[in-house]
Amino acid sequence: MRAGQLREGDVLARRYILKEPVGTGGMSVVWRAWDSTLERTVAVKVLDGPIGTDGGHRDRIRREARAAARIEHPNAIGVYDYGETVTPRGRIAAYVVMQLLDGASLASRLVEGPLPWQEALLVASTVAEVLNAAHRRGVVHRDVTPENVMLTTDGVKLLDFGIAAEEGQREEVTFGTPPYVAPERLVGAPATGATDVYALGVLLYEMLTGATPYPAATWEELERALADGYYPPLAVPGLPARVAAICHRCLSASPRDRPTAAEVAATLNPPLQSMRRRRWLAAVSATLASAVVLLVLVLLLQDDGPPAQPNAGPEVSIVVSVPPPIILQPTTTASPRPGTRTTSAAAAPTSRPPASPTASAPGLTPEQAARAVLDIVDRHAATGEIRTDVAEDIRNQVNNLMSNQLNAAQKIAALRDNLRSRQREQSLPQAVYEELDAAVVTLGDSLSQS
Repeated sequence: MRAGQLREGDVLARRYILKEPVGTGGMSVVWRAWDSTLERTVAVKVLDGPIGTDGGHRDRIRREARAAARIEHPNAIGVYDYGETVTPRGRIAAYVVMQLLDGASLASRLVEGPLPWQEALLVASTVAEVLNAAHRRGVVHRDVTPENVMLTTDGVKLLDFGIAAEEGQREEVTFGTPPYVAPERLVGAPATGATDVYALGVLLYEMLTGATPYPAATWEELERALADGYYPPLAVPGLPARVAAICHRCLSASPRDRPTAAEVAATLNPPLQSMRRRRWLAAVSATLASAVVLLVLVLLLQDDGPPAQPNAGPEVSIVVSVPPPIILQPTTTASPRPGTRTTSAAAAPTSRPPASPTASAPGLTPEQAARAVLDIVDRHAATGEIRTDVAEDIRNQVNNLMSNQLNAAQKIAALRDNLRSRQREQSLPQAVYEELDAAVVTLGDSLSQS
């Protein structure tokens, strides 16, 4: 693989066209690829080492595909296909086809320091829900680390089930990253959900403090740190006491003393709901205040009317309408259904519809700016200039951004990167790309000003 066994443009299984490598690890390489059968962009993780000399990596990639495919949760990485094929250079390659994610790993985010506790709870509660779904299926992840948690435009995703095990399975050799490995795994105890919960506790602690509770680079260092049994307390301003308590329980030396993944999710979600409720009330208060100011201005600026009749006092009726939270959906303009052949860009009408008038208008609210982006997508999808899967991908990014506006600047940058990638792979005509990019910039400006 390191010698370049696979190259851009190679086709695997007469279906997956390799575009560019996006990551490497061990003996495998992850490629951005085009699925020519279903016409969508995917990630293809490929191992093409010689048979019998790959140190079990072929079994690992097969196990990863099977374990991830068993988990039914939107925040677990989606696995589409697994197979073994002969590469154009005559090597046998095992591959797994997965959902392509746009975003960054939690590890890269932690380089900047601890997360605000609200963001840490959002990440940890999502990982807990995915682990709960896995444990219900009898799957133990065994490698919950910041490198395997992705912060994407579609939310938090848990990746890499390569060393996942069946509940109760024993291991002769300890795998994983030392600071996140539960004490019982060092003595060969069978895999249980409690081992994942321990790693989740380490993950939450690290997000809150910027460091793992037991820093260790080797198994020997981990054993010494665990024997000492001390780690700094969670002194995070504003952190609810029950969050600190559940984190400490996750880090219990005995698996029996740890909560389940479901308990962790249930404990972390109420503070998040309270936080969201406070934000909603603040938005409502701001709306009411704006309505009162507007009413006063109208009364001050209106022209003098005819003299009031004796004993006839003015009647003023004020109705303040507070709009509900907006969930953006595609407009009523019909876009091609999945599986329907669309007209190519070359066959599209030569007279392009006028650009959305709101895309560059000043003073847009974030909802209006987002709607402008979606209108452009819908319009060009209806003419066939944007494929159905590409249009749906962009819509999902915009809707996910509007439903959770934390780290909005990063999500806008990821959306623009996605548009550039689509333009480079010729999924977006140049003129459409420029129109969409300008609208996304306007959306970013509106979010930064809101």
